Amino acid sequence: MRYLRENMMRTWFPAQYFLVALTLASCSPSAAPPSGTPPNAMAPTPLPASQIPQFVDPLPLLAVAGGTIETITAPSATLSMCEFKATVMPSTFAPTSSTYSGTYVWGYRNGSTCPGSGTPLSTYIGPVLVSTRGTPTEIQYINSLPNTAASRLSAWKTSTDQTLSWADPLNSEANRCAGAVVENQPPYGGCASNYAGPVPTIPHLHGGEVPPVLDGGPDAWFTSDGTYRGHSYYSKAGTVPNGAIYRYPNKQEAAPLWFHDHALGVTRLNVYAGLAGIYLITDPALTLPAGLHPIGLRQGAGGSIDHVTPLVIQDRMFDTTGQLYFPNMGPNPEHPFWMMEFFGDTNVVNGKVWPYLNVEARRYRFLLINGSNARTYELSLSGQPLWQIATDGGYLDKPVRLGKLTVMPGERADIMIDFSGLAGQTLILENHGRTPFPNGAPPDAATAGRILQFRVGPSTLAGADASYNLAQGDALRPPMRRLVNPATGMLTVAPSKTRQLTLNDMMGSGGMGMVRLLINNTKASGTRADGTARTDFTAVTVGGVTEYMSEASAEGETEVWEIVNLTADAHPIHIHLTPVQVLNRQRIDLGMYKMAYDMAFPSGASMFGDGPPLTYLPSAASGSKHGGNPDIQPYLDGPIQLPEINEAGWKDTVIAYPGQVTRIAVRFAPTDTAAGVARNYSFDPDAGGHGFVWHCHILDHEDNDMMRPYKITAARGAARTYVMGVDY
Repeated sequence: MRYLRENMMRTWFPAQYFLVALTLASCSPSAAPPSGTPPNAMAPTPLPASQIPQFVDPLPLLAVAGGTIETITAPSATLSMCEFKATVMPSTFAPTSSTYSGTYVWGYRNGSTCPGSGTPLSTYIGPVLVSTRGTPTEIQYINSLPNTAASRLSAWKTSTDQTLSWADPLNSEANRCAGAVVENQPPYGGCASNYAGPVPTIPHLHGGEVPPVLDGGPDAWFTSDGTYRGHSYYSKAGTVPNGAIYRYPNKQEAAPLWFHDHALGVTRLNVYAGLAGIYLITDPALTLPAGLHPIGLRQGAGGSIDHVTPLVIQDRMFDTTGQLYFPNMGPNPEHPFWMMEFFGDTNVVNGKVWPYLNVEARRYRFLLINGSNARTYELSLSGQPLWQIATDGGYLDKPVRLGKLTVMPGERADIMIDFSGLAGQTLILENHGRTPFPNGAPPDAATAGRILQFRVGPSTLAGADASYNLAQGDALRPPMRRLVNPATGMLTVAPSKTRQLTLNDMMGSGGMGMVRLLINNTKASGTRADGTARTDFTAVTVGGVTEYMSEASAEGETEVWEIVNLTADAHPIHIHLTPVQVLNRQRIDLGMYKMAYDMAFPSGASMFGDGPPLTYLPSAASGSKHGGNPDIQPYLDGPIQLPEINEAGWKDTVIAYPGQVTRIAVRFAPTDTAAGVARNYSFDPDAGGHGFVWHCHILDHEDNDMMRPYKITAARGAARTYVMGVDY
């Protein structure tokens, strides 16, 4: 990843210590400004959520269930990224100055052509791809989005921020504007303008056990005109110039994945525009309990199938004409268009504002995905229990009964709800998640606190509900392979190493908000703030671009990662390639630890962006842990906290709470590998050389450097059945 090419030297200090940053250089006046356009003089007017009608239109459903969200089961498909109109707003919505004919959105469409400009589609979400374990799925992704001049999506065009580390297609990823940022000072010239040009995109299979070149990493992007590509771009032979062919191996256990855009520095905008779909991996060899089907519920042996209902929940804002609205007034002068966290006032489910769903008085299965940029949902249903049967990484051993369900961006939850005995009632799926989570303001109960309305009618089944009986609690699967005993919060395997890594943020000296967020105080490029490299990081060059990696792991090994959150917010930490298991959490004396952390730097004061204060390799000061941070052990405050009962499974996105250390067990091998057994991936995890990334899945954060690459050393002599250049 080419993130920051610093052309200056600067030192950053946390605002809470009231120190002023020193900047020693600025933007070169002789450098040509990047291509861009000034922000719109005629800014759209946001529409208050309270003026939008609720529960007017039905929830968009799968086509196989009589809806319009297409399901693809074929082993190959072409998905085009398109701009089109969808009826996102309620059918009773009436703009004051025009007629509502749909909202301009982006989405993945099945086929090589995009929808016409006529009748708007009913949703932008989808499609749902259903794959079979052991059978590869080949997808040709085509970027057919218009360039910024032709696009009607003003929320994207007026919010690109070229002072972030981003794809920068027209300047060979140079990121001159990011390198020209001076603290507490507005950017100069074209750097204060929005981007103008072809749109970069790259689909990422979130939760996929895939080779690195198929991961859809942030630097593998390609543009809609077929001219520009990131330095990590890859495709199987035979694609079009504005496309890429990915052939996913589907070797992992059955799990609810999703795919979304991941282009460097514009992920928050591309996903906000609508680029998200669902990817289900089913396993014919997995024996499910009676009444449960791989993609839904079954009414007894050989009975009818009630397909799972997806619930892709996203918060949005709209303008007075019903178009997407995205705030673009950055609180800090360094980033004129970047907002630290976007929180919309309107909830959209499956691409429809506040829909309703007619259900019968029986059991239903829902796949819930938090597709929001930053909002955390705490969901409850009028006192009715929510039963979770699967997490990000697949089925739990047994169903878990929940009074509320917490999901951060990127997390998925496969749940069941029993509406038996509720005929004639109307229930609302409510949200109580605070913003920022968990200590911010509660949501407006009349708007952001509402998600979806259920209208319960009588059952039309001929007899009793014969689907999976939650009350019996039958095992959902054979016992999963465990790295952790969730009942004790202790390991069941011996780790090869422990890493202690921090989450950091930097307040602007003007006190108006965050300037940047980092993992382990390290920019994604791995260089220091002055552009120099640390000797304890490993240089990796791909496509002519060098980045400096610190997390270098070995295939087949298990590690413990201790994520120490030094910020005020919770962060959903997502590790590409490998699911993890939550070990435990523990509070820390944050004030005392921060003091020790700052004093551990060579200067005796925090040096933001320079990496950890100590050498990354284990030392006495780090408690013999990798990571380069003072040992957290003397600053622990209170007993360990066990994983939540619905976290007792494989997860690819884990909540790291503020003021706590979150410990996770990470094994770089297939999840069904028995403890102590040497087993490798079917592919070389180092093929192509550029590795994977791990990051915060608050999209606004990952777009501003809260992301690090990591590398896996392939096991020597391992037999591979999925080979680069042959199978993909």
